[in-house]
Amino acid sequence: MPRRFGSFTSEWSDTIRNDTNDPHYVRGPRWLPIRAAGTKLASNGRLLRRSILLCAAIAMLTCASTAEAEPMPPNNPFAASRDALWKIVHDHCELGYQRTGTYAPCTLVDKRSGTALFKASYDPNQYLLLPLDRVTGIEDPALQEFASPNYLYNAWAARAFVSSRLDNSLPEPDIFLAINPKNARTQDQLHIHISCVSPATAEVLKQVNSDDYVDWRPLSFTLHAHTYQALAVNRNTFESKSLFRDVHKKVTADGNTMDHASVAVANIAPDQFLLLVAEGTEDQPIAAEELQDHNCSIVRQDS
Repeated sequence: MPRRFGSFTSEWSDTIRNDTNDPHYVRGPRWLPIRAAGTKLASNGRLLRRSILLCAAIAMLTCASTAEAEPMPPNNPFAASRDALWKIVHDHCELGYQRTGTYAPCTLVDKRSGTALFKASYDPNQYLLLPLDRVTGIEDPALQEFASPNYLYNAWAARAFVSSRLDNSLPEPDIFLAINPKNARTQDQLHIHISCVSPATAEVLKQVNSDDYVDWRPLSFTLHAHTYQALAVNRNTFESKSLFRDVHKKVTADGNTMDHASVAVANIAPDQFLLLVAEGTEDQPIAAEELQDHNCSIVRQDS
């Protein structure tokens, strides 16, 4: 039997219960639609089309014009606001929750963890975890503060939302977290992609022995033609500390900048995780999101 989900925060445990016939709703203070907007790297034609869909969705949610939303790749001369996602989370999800007790257009606002969960509208299974505080991205110095929330583990704790869209049939190793670097994203609010691992990524990660990565070292193979540094962590470590500080130490020790760092987390064995970091450049960004498959085709392979 595939390994199922362990515990996650009690509020999110209550929220994930889905006893309606409409698969697009989850339990909150009332039944709330979770077909909301997300954000996506637009580095090729397929992703560019999704970015355009994002433009329209955000424009509708913020009552802004299409030109004032965020439709384009980050370095596109026609790119508009990179703050659209932040405005949705802060102005609509958080403030709406404070005023009315509802989260829309987010799936959930969790004040205890300082996060919101947001359903990507154009991908069937992907969710985004976002801070309620203003945190621009992986490069933000706030992530290095000891008081910073453990956003990565909070994203992992929300994995059951993805599984619930797949009849709760998703084993933990098929869940994959990803964060894109500053020059490979369209939004300047930290957002952790929670989705399925791509079958190709899952296949090569089967080669990993966590004992070989007690310290940082490069993987012996590439992922999507890119070199990733890897560090194995157990569940207790993952839950008890922010791994962003480990990432920062590694990237700066290599003489690189967090602006170009891309981060991912994979579950490679019971209670064992692999923290992955790719160090790109200004001209050659590396997006960890490309290691995911938002259609979750791996579910068909598992069945």
